[in-house]
Amino acid sequence: MPQTSYKISEARKNFAEVLERANQGEEIVIMRGNQVYARIGPGSPGNKRPFGLLRHRALPDDLFDEKDLAQEAINAGDWNDDVGVFQGKPAGDGNRP
Repeated sequence: MPQTSYKISEARKNFAEVLERANQGEEIVIMRGNQVYARIGPGSPGNKRPFGLLRHRALPDDLFDEKDLAQEAINAGDWNDDVGVFQGKPAGDGNRP
């Protein structure tokens, strides 16, 4: 892999060029004095950034395999949480707006 070095000030002035060269497969070395400060190289081919808030978190493959009986009862309209909050009809006299 070809390699090019820049001083920090040069890399800052020519940042677009530095990124383009790295994108083309060149390794860019940023120097601070006589020491290597950073290396920039090409990204992985075909990798796209995932969309959304959970892009950095992988969801398990079995996420929806287990059935939540309480949630199924809520979805069916038959939920009762031991104090009779909901059982398919509104609580109270039914004259709610």
